[in-house]
Amino acid sequence: MPQWGAMTRLDYAIFGSNLLSSLLAGLLARDHGKAVARIGRRPSAQRLPRAIELALPMSIRPRSWQMVREGEREVGALVASLGVPEATNTREVLLSADAAGSAQALDHVAHLAVGFGHQVRRAGQGWAIRRVGRLHADELEEKLTAWLTGLGVVLADEGPVEAGRSVLADDVAVLDQLAPDTRPSILQSETMTATLIAAPRELAVAVTRYVDRGVTLVARPGNTVLALISGEHDVEVRLASTLDGPFPMKRLATTRYRRIVSADGASVLGDVAGAFVVAGLGTFGPWLAPALARHLAGKASADDAGWFAMHDASAARDAVADFVEARF
Repeated sequence: MPQWGAMTRLDYAIFGSNLLSSLLAGLLARDHGKAVARIGRRPSAQRLPRAIELALPMSIRPRSWQMVREGEREVGALVASLGVPEATNTREVLLSADAAGSAQALDHVAHLAVGFGHQVRRAGQGWAIRRVGRLHADELEEKLTAWLTGLGVVLADEGPVEAGRSVLADDVAVLDQLAPDTRPSILQSETMTATLIAAPRELAVAVTRYVDRGVTLVARPGNTVLALISGEHDVEVRLASTLDGPFPMKRLATTRYRRIVSADGASVLGDVAGAFVVAGLGTFGPWLAPALARHLAGKASADDAGWFAMHDASAARDAVADFVEARF
């Protein structure tokens, strides 16, 4: 572990173990000349993924789509420069709704997807969106670590850290660093289950999100399926409703954890209790890293700065309130 007391004071301490935290730390150092530490444990290859990084905002707000599409180009160029083209690709994602209100929201999401260059098709009770960008954390981890080290970013499992600004860049960091009574009501903690299933056949679509059942299915090699299920109630029933059977299916691994969501469905980005909090981004967090680095460094465009300001926890959020998936 580094000797913090012997170091020059850092500009930023980025707390987090996800792709966003690594990308953000590196971009602040590379593009903005900042002294940065990234505080977070390296993901274990034995641990089930707890997120899937898709350039697909579940948003009815065009400006959020624009932010993600711009970030997709920048992050894609960065990944290519690291020499790991296999770490990013495009996939088809199926969004499925049961409730009429959710179906209407997904119609709007599909409309925006077309406007931002995707192909879409009707699929059952929802839409399949093609050519959605996806990052693979396991393919990127080693290269990102070398990149950060080369940029002089300090990597550590834990603090304490002397830094001008602390950024809580993933859910674990928010849960660990902010006591419940210091979190604004817009931030809510939610139980999640991740389970790896041996399926009898390959999924028809790479990723399927059942927005009214709180279940996301992700195709994995060897006819295995990663299921991410939100909430604590009727977990098995909701999961079974998304699979064709035959049942029971063999469980290869299961884990439970907690994530942070926003009450109004929109991202929360701003100062809370002395730290800059990044929460409620869903799957698109890594793609926001370039814009977020510029914002933190005071180099954001006027349009981007306005977008971030509207997503502050203390802002009047009527202008950004978004589609809220079912909570269990």
